[in-house]
Amino acid sequence: MSEEKVLSPKLILSILAIALIAFTDIMLETALNVSFPVLMANLHVDSATVQWLTSGVILLTSMVIIMSSWLKDRFKNRSQFMAAGIISLIGIFIDAVSNQFPLILFGRLLQGVGAGVGLPLMNNVIFEQVPVNRRGTMVGLASLIVSFSPALGPAFGGFLTDAFGWHMIFWVVIPLQLIALILGWATIQQTVPTKKVRFDLVGWLLLSAFFVGGLITIDRFSADGLFNLPSMLALAAFIFGIVGYYFYARNEKEPLLAPSMFAKPMFRLAVFSAFMLQMVNLTFNYAIPMGLQLILHQNSSVAGLALFPGALGLAFMAVISGNLYDRYGARLPNNIGLGLIFFGVLFMAVLPFTLLTATVGFILMQLGVGFWNGNNMTNAISNMDRVYHNAGNSIFAAVNNYSAAVGIALAASIVSVFQNKATNMAHGTAVGMRITYIMDFILVVIAAWMSMRVMKMTNPHANNANEEIELTK
Repeated sequence: MSEEKVLSPKLILSILAIALIAFTDIMLETALNVSFPVLMANLHVDSATVQWLTSGVILLTSMVIIMSSWLKDRFKNRSQFMAAGIISLIGIFIDAVSNQFPLILFGRLLQGVGAGVGLPLMNNVIFEQVPVNRRGTMVGLASLIVSFSPALGPAFGGFLTDAFGWHMIFWVVIPLQLIALILGWATIQQTVPTKKVRFDLVGWLLLSAFFVGGLITIDRFSADGLFNLPSMLALAAFIFGIVGYYFYARNEKEPLLAPSMFAKPMFRLAVFSAFMLQMVNLTFNYAIPMGLQLILHQNSSVAGLALFPGALGLAFMAVISGNLYDRYGARLPNNIGLGLIFFGVLFMAVLPFTLLTATVGFILMQLGVGFWNGNNMTNAISNMDRVYHNAGNSIFAAVNNYSAAVGIALAASIVSVFQNKATNMAHGTAVGMRITYIMDFILVVIAAWMSMRVMKMTNPHANNANEEIELTK
């Protein structure tokens, strides 16, 4: 670890380069969400299919993230960065020139691989090389850069789609990706030696079966129901993957994700509540732009701008809520966050769907998530033994990504079912969205109860001054 008391410009630029790669990957994801109705019409696919351009990428990102500790030990930082950036760049170029859905999905999946390598790498470089006295500053700066991507993405994607067509979304980010690659090649350094370690292929395959099986089950259910061969096979893979991994990992010395951590009720409830609230959060990201365009007949630019204030609030809340946690502990920011999330979902579930209610509901949801999400994770890991801190970070990273994919797939499936049944697309979309928000409200109530239980089980002021926890905020 570096003993310097100041940050070198080269180190700052290396973190900036990695953050830019993560920024472009996440911005593309959120930019495409507002373009889904246009893509559905141009590519002749339904809402349950088009959502794979986002949920499929998030799924693959999750599958790569669980490999991050092995990648860190086995490969140099610059090698990981260049591989992530080049793979992502190839995917962006494929999407910029393609007009067939399978090719576009393939390009997006390549971007998911790049994001899965790049996101943990940013944390690793900060962890290894930034002096302790400046680490909080760099974590906040890097998080702010990445957090601006969902703020800019919807407005950026909506404007480009309306003005130049959806392909332009990909063309515009190519120069930014190239600049990041050149900057990273010139500045990223290695301070910790690599070593040859065994990759736990069996564990990774079992977890992948769990991730993929669950998402396909949700997707197939909307089209064919549960009682058919594809759905049953996907459900079997889902169950076999998680049960098989549990028994397999108990006998492994260094499993990818340690199941023993879930034996502690506090950690288990914190992870499950994070899964539910991230699901709810992503149903908002999917359903609101879909509703604005198909129900209210607004264009992509308006749909993107409706999400902008809420996404901007989420970016700044990451910094504000972290300061509240440092000063007052987890209870205050968590309770504020849960209250805002509760009223945001209630707002959407009971009020008529208009441009105003969609904008205000999304603002409440994003502010709530900004207050709650990082602090829930920080508090849970802070109250675990130090030996579990790295594993806890990996579990929360994988859960947050996978629950995002599940949330989008679930919302798309519900909306698609009612769209297919209705004679009018707008009416079917409206009914499907109403059912989605009622489901969201139930999930938020359950997650809030779990989170409050966590607060009662833990010392909400636990921080332990450990570097891993600084990083999670």
